[in-house]
Amino acid sequence: MTSADRRTHSLAPPHLGDVWAGAALAVLVLGVAVFIAGIGIVVAGLTTANGFDSANLPPNLAELGTWQVFGGALLFVVGLGLAAGGIALLGGSLRTRIPTAVLALVVAVAALVGGIVIILRGPSDLILSLSLFGLAAGLGLSGILLLRPRP
Repeated sequence: MTSADRRTHSLAPPHLGDVWAGAALAVLVLGVAVFIAGIGIVVAGLTTANGFDSANLPPNLAELGTWQVFGGALLFVVGLGLAAGGIALLGGSLRTRIPTAVLALVVAVAALVGGIVIILRGPSDLILSLSLFGLAAGLGLSGILLLRPRP
């Protein structure tokens, strides 16, 4: 049996292979999730003032939600970068493999640190910390797989 007779039944693009295609797809999906979370945080930051009674407004009303807007915008851009890297890899560009892997690893470390900080600060939000740990695991594994030599 020659190599031409062997047929692969993979849905992965031929330039990537199964391992890199799975990692690229995970980066794409998690990047879209981070992008959507960034939009939600920006909207929450912009509408923070609406949650107060008009008769009892806090003195720093103009400053409320400012950091949420900046953080949400940062997540928006990072999510766009991750999703664009995943799309580029699945579309055929191998030049984006290393930058996408590095961005995924940086975001994975940031998510891991964020999850640990949430737990250490006291009564924590279990769902948020578990979500951050899942994001860290998914992006970390995908980044490591994308940095490996061609499978």
